[in-house]
Amino acid sequence: MPNKYEGLFDFLVNSGSASVSTSIMFRSGLPGWLDLLIDSMRLFLWVLLNRINPFKVKFIFTRRQFEKADAVVFMHYGYFTHENIEMACKGAELAKYFANSKVKKIVHLTHYLYNPKVGADNLRTLDPDLLVAENDLKENSKYFNRYFDDVAGDFYQLPYVAGVRFDRRRAFGERVNKLGVTGSITYKLQDPEFIDFFGQGELQPMRRKLYQQRANIADQIDCLIYDLDESRRMLAEAESSGDTGQEVRAKIKALQREYYNTDIVEFFNRYTMFSVPEEVCDLPGIGFIEGMACGTAYFGIDDPMYRSIGMIPGINYVAYDGTVSGLLEKITYYQMHLDELESIANLGYQFAHEKMSKEEVYSAMLARIEELIR
Repeated sequence: MPNKYEGLFDFLVNSGSASVSTSIMFRSGLPGWLDLLIDSMRLFLWVLLNRINPFKVKFIFTRRQFEKADAVVFMHYGYFTHENIEMACKGAELAKYFANSKVKKIVHLTHYLYNPKVGADNLRTLDPDLLVAENDLKENSKYFNRYFDDVAGDFYQLPYVAGVRFDRRRAFGERVNKLGVTGSITYKLQDPEFIDFFGQGELQPMRRKLYQQRANIADQIDCLIYDLDESRRMLAEAESSGDTGQEVRAKIKALQREYYNTDIVEFFNRYTMFSVPEEVCDLPGIGFIEGMACGTAYFGIDDPMYRSIGMIPGINYVAYDGTVSGLLEKITYYQMHLDELESIANLGYQFAHEKMSKEEVYSAMLARIEELIR
């Protein structure tokens, strides 16, 4: 499970509802028994290294034990799809293996955009009972419905929750009156389905636009964005010219350290306003709720992914039209109307810590799972 969902896992563990499992699907005969032994040792080690109380979780090692569980949560990426087409296709075996299971199957659609035809085919085979994402993709995403419209299962919107470290460190009046923008730019997608639908391969095109224009908009926006695709291109160009690429690799590592070692809580607390531009496949970045939890006014698009969880443009966040000019226009207005901006930041802070608290969000998710298995 990716780190950004560790809060959900911790909540389930503390509620006594969590089990941890080996891969279950092993080879036959002696090789399979060796796989089980090695996988079990890895599982125990993972539990210990992550400081999980082994008495608070159940361990599942076999298919028979698995079938006694109430529900299982799969992450779509890594199980049923992948950016690598060959790895994505391997999900078909797993889907077939669990297709006839009576256990309720819940699939979190993390990175569902990669190789969507393969991923959707695997989910049709699996026949899930519940689909989960940070946005109700069945209701709100044309891209999702292009490939997944006939995949079984109800949809549940599970919002992001900010970690406990995200909080106010600095009074609003002590902050820089500019917009801080952050987020990584992932590698350009090669999937023909994605390119056919969007006409380009950028998953976060707004992040790239701001990154490329950062010098010209520095009076209004401070840019903390890391471009993974640029790093890949720099290395490829060096190697194609006959260079060993050592100097380029060192430069790339330095850029990575600068981005990933940044105190992101301090970054959010530095500014009166911030933005984490969304993915074009209708999903937000986790940073939007983390920045709000730091008492900073969030600037995002006016979209159901926010409205459906209770966010209201002009009240607890600022909505703009998704263009650079539209964002700059909003920044200019609120730089001159700090009282309005502080009110939005305060209401956003309350929203993040109260309505989007882990107790509220994860209790509702657990209740939905209990409803599913009744």
